[in-house]
Amino acid sequence: MKTKSSIDVNAVFNEKLPLVKLLPLGLQHLLTMVGSFMVPVIVGSSIGLDAKTIAYLVSAILLSSGLAILIQVFGIGKGIGSRLPFVMGSSFITLGPMIIIGKQYGLPTLFGSIIASGIIIVLLSFFFDKILLLFPKVVTGTFITIMGITLAPTAFKDFAGGEGTPGYGSPINIIIGLIVLLTIVLLHKYGKGIIKTLSMLLGVAIGTVIAGFMGMINTSPVSSANWVQVITPFHFGVPVFKVSAIITMTIFCIINLIQCFGSFSVLDEACETESSEKTIVSGLRGQAITQVLSGLFNSVPHAFLNENIGVMALSGVKSRYVSITTGCSLVILSFLPKFAAAITIIPACVRGGAMLAIFGMVTAAGISILSKVDFHKTHATLIIGTSMSVGVGSNFQPDVFAHMPAMLQMLLSNGLFSASIIAIVLNLCLNFQTMFKLPRLQSEEQELIRESP
Repeated sequence: MKTKSSIDVNAVFNEKLPLVKLLPLGLQHLLTMVGSFMVPVIVGSSIGLDAKTIAYLVSAILLSSGLAILIQVFGIGKGIGSRLPFVMGSSFITLGPMIIIGKQYGLPTLFGSIIASGIIIVLLSFFFDKILLLFPKVVTGTFITIMGITLAPTAFKDFAGGEGTPGYGSPINIIIGLIVLLTIVLLHKYGKGIIKTLSMLLGVAIGTVIAGFMGMINTSPVSSANWVQVITPFHFGVPVFKVSAIITMTIFCIINLIQCFGSFSVLDEACETESSEKTIVSGLRGQAITQVLSGLFNSVPHAFLNENIGVMALSGVKSRYVSITTGCSLVILSFLPKFAAAITIIPACVRGGAMLAIFGMVTAAGISILSKVDFHKTHATLIIGTSMSVGVGSNFQPDVFAHMPAMLQMLLSNGLFSASIIAIVLNLCLNFQTMFKLPRLQSEEQELIRESP
């Protein structure tokens, strides 16, 4: 893998904005993160936790996400944190193993596995510069495209009101979702200045107001929540470390790491920059360290949120100060349980309308990366076509693996995992000599040079 040129951070990411712009831009990112805040809700309800405990877990993800963003944007020393305007939230990739471990062993073992797997990833980070050889554009472009495609159904289900809800698929849900989506598109196309920049926020605000007038918002979770609380380490007891739980979590955290690697390409496409290998390695190491921190504070593994990169692309603002504002806001809001409750009452159809636009931007970023691949020299057609077919197929037909062991079922039915593994293996098999510049290939290239006129 050729070393990428360094990002001109000062020119692209250090734009200073007045507070009157920073606050609404930070709020826009907060609203985009609402989906990731639902991970602890899903885990908690799946393993039978009460509403108060689930609300505490939501506050914990607010705190850990805020700290993770600040570590990533500011950096620690020379090798921790990318110093790029990433926004970090809970990872959906680790959702399955978290539910299984939580059900079988309880929360202390769940958080123990998150801490231990994070430490393992930190140790692996010292070899990330070698691992990056496995991810040329043909692999990352395929992965990011699949990521957008596999996320779209989640957005579409919310667009219809949320799968399993009484009003799922009702005309009113679809109409409100369409209003949100069209508002975002039209404001981005025809809006000027701050209106265009805040197109996503305004779309969500308009959709929420309409839903409120239609009686679709239940405010009781907000009124019943406490005003202030403090998130403390080991709130649910001393972590328990079980080998089987740690192995399972580590496997899925490696998949999460692959997604995080792909996020650098998404950011580069959105900001027209190129991340250096040093920046990528530092960012991935920072992600691993924040995972350990998450386990300590009763939270879940983090990922770079590509939907927030989509927000940057929509708004045109890529300043690190917006991410810093978002991170600080999350830390402050983690002490306010009423806010944790409030973010869960935004109607699903409103979220879905916004997510359709944002996940579409992710898919487009993947296609843009693939457009830069040399299809004549890298066997790209075979690599992309095969891996995307397997990824889409496994994601939408998970029953194919019903007779596999539970761990393999979780892995193989994950379209991101299947597509990335196929793409990596095919690229290694078909482009091995080119990737690693074997002596025989180099001698052939030199011979061609000598023979050329």
